[in-house]
Amino acid sequence: MEKNAKKLLDKYRAGHCTPEEIAIVEAWYLQLPFEKEAPDHLLIETSKQEVWNRLRPHGRSVKLVTVKRIAIAAGIILCFSVGLYFMVGRNTLPLTAKTELKDILPGGHKAILTLADGTVVNLDDAKNGQIASQNGIIIRKAKNGQLEYIIKEIPNAPVTGSNTISTPRGGQYQVSLPDGTKVWLNAATTLKYPYAFAKNERVVELNGEAYFEVSKDHIRPFRVKTDAQTVEVLGTHFNINAYNDERIIKTTLLEGAVKVSNASGSMNLQPGEQSRLNINTAKLIIDKEIDIDKEMAWKNNIFSFDNDDLQTIMRQISRWYDVDVVYQGKITPEKYVGEIPRSSNLAEVFKILELNHVHIEVKGKVLTVSGN
Repeated sequence: MEKNAKKLLDKYRAGHCTPEEIAIVEAWYLQLPFEKEAPDHLLIETSKQEVWNRLRPHGRSVKLVTVKRIAIAAGIILCFSVGLYFMVGRNTLPLTAKTELKDILPGGHKAILTLADGTVVNLDDAKNGQIASQNGIIIRKAKNGQLEYIIKEIPNAPVTGSNTISTPRGGQYQVSLPDGTKVWLNAATTLKYPYAFAKNERVVELNGEAYFEVSKDHIRPFRVKTDAQTVEVLGTHFNINAYNDERIIKTTLLEGAVKVSNASGSMNLQPGEQSRLNINTAKLIIDKEIDIDKEMAWKNNIFSFDNDDLQTIMRQISRWYDVDVVYQGKITPEKYVGEIPRSSNLAEVFKILELNHVHIEVKGKVLTVSGN
């Protein structure tokens, strides 16, 4: 592999790089989001070793690559370059497509709350402060936009009613449940829970993805039910990805211990482990070697891909940007590695995908993706 920066740049422009060398050069560009011109070889030399060290040896073409510059405070993920695409002379999106993509903005704090009596509250429009009161329990929207439940008195009536909070595509939200449990909801997610938990258990129902920080209660176990499994805890931090359009339900444990059960059996997780339930086969396995940062990237406002195919990436983009995705022709089977800020508008996201010969046609909020 060519490791001289100047020679490697010349080789790249001539189209003679190996897949690994292409990944190296594009990673250099991706570190420089605000540069109009290409970096010279002296600048590249200063960051070359870091880029080389971060290149993952997958044994295949590494396409989507972003890197972290160690000197940036708090390890902020670098945005990607807008200059590389034009400099190397590849075909760009039509101007109309670029304009439409630029107008598709990232998601934000959006959710709908449906109360036990059927009242529907649009939390985007609701003012801060008290929203409703149910049997001595006050529901309020805090200044930071979080939904809170405050118990003023123990309900006298039996607990039978449930509340439902739903985020749309392009939305996310945080809710503090009646027992103090904190839940972060990803886009296109629904969480159903009683407005006051029972005396012997705490049960919620999830469709989509959510991160839970469960309030400790040794008397009342906390259970999260999805269509295909149940996760039981007493007090812990964990993430569940259970979208209907994903064939694998993933439960990732960050702290404490959980038991994951389905029709075929159950297993216990330790911190740093992930259970994976195959919806088609009902097989439940444990992965003890996972990347916690990748699994929790959505909560930290990042798309993180690690050997993911294009369809996996596009499902995440569809949920966050509230767009529909259709495919045309032969789609590349290549895998992608990298990180993209979820705060980017859709046009910026596709500047990276364009580098990998992913072609996009835009009509309203329908994206047609075609390969080579």
